[in-house]
Amino acid sequence: MAAFWSAVVVYIIAPLFYKPNFDPYKGRWTVVTGGTDGIGKAYTIELARNGLRKFVLIGRNEEKLQNMKTSLEKEFGARVQTYLFDFYDGDYNELRKFIEDIDVGFALNSVGVGRERMERYGDNPEADHRLLKVNGLGAAEFLSIVLPTMERNGGGQIVVMSSSQGFRPFPYIASYCAAKSMLSFLCEAIDREQSTVRVQCLTPALVATKMTHYDNNYKSLFVKNADDFAKDAVKTIGLIRMTSGCFNHELQLRTSTHHMNISSCQADEILDATAAYVSMDFIEVHTITNLLVP
Repeated sequence: MAAFWSAVVVYIIAPLFYKPNFDPYKGRWTVVTGGTDGIGKAYTIELARNGLRKFVLIGRNEEKLQNMKTSLEKEFGARVQTYLFDFYDGDYNELRKFIEDIDVGFALNSVGVGRERMERYGDNPEADHRLLKVNGLGAAEFLSIVLPTMERNGGGQIVVMSSSQGFRPFPYIASYCAAKSMLSFLCEAIDREQSTVRVQCLTPALVATKMTHYDNNYKSLFVKNADDFAKDAVKTIGLIRMTSGCFNHELQLRTSTHHMNISSCQADEILDATAAYVSMDFIEVHTITNLLVP
């Protein structure tokens, strides 16, 4: 019951009296990674709706970058730069040189990759390495690049997209959980170190995106679509350091982490029982694990 009322206060009552202040970031650049799809795209659009008009979009797909650039320019009259970069094998020194001279007021790190299939750790070393590099080390490297720049220019706000899976040691997605766990605690530690740069870590549960294999318009009690999630999450900027981003997911996370060990064992038993069907696609198995933790 305490978890319920805590979520009510943060996500329902507080927004009635608290509004994020975007004025310090207007006129400065907002640097976005992973902003051409899913949550990152929806969140970037919400930032534009709240008055931010200068964006640097970083991604590995030139066509998607240009499409997002055009959309922001036409709908909001924004100024947009793009930078082609792969967080798996890109040259981070070059990225650092590009960013260090930009007056960054706001940064959104939403770059990430998922798994096509549930696999035991070590069965697919290349996929494990890519996931750990992009979701964990790549995100950490990005933070080390934008932090000094923001500090030199008077501070700012960083929002990092992690996952509730960082608090749940699910079998068969071990590398994903590990990367997100590292990222979540890194963000909290960095925020405690800083005086002029705030770092917020978002730890959503399931959001309907290409990565989670849900249709973008899918909705349920605990599965939000990207647009709705972004609208809720933006309201928490400056309010809380680490958050699931919305009432539904916060309630889900607060109640489920108390049963983490039991749920993981149950998931292990069920997935072991389906070992003969290891070729089943990701969403079928992911749905099983999601049902185990309310």
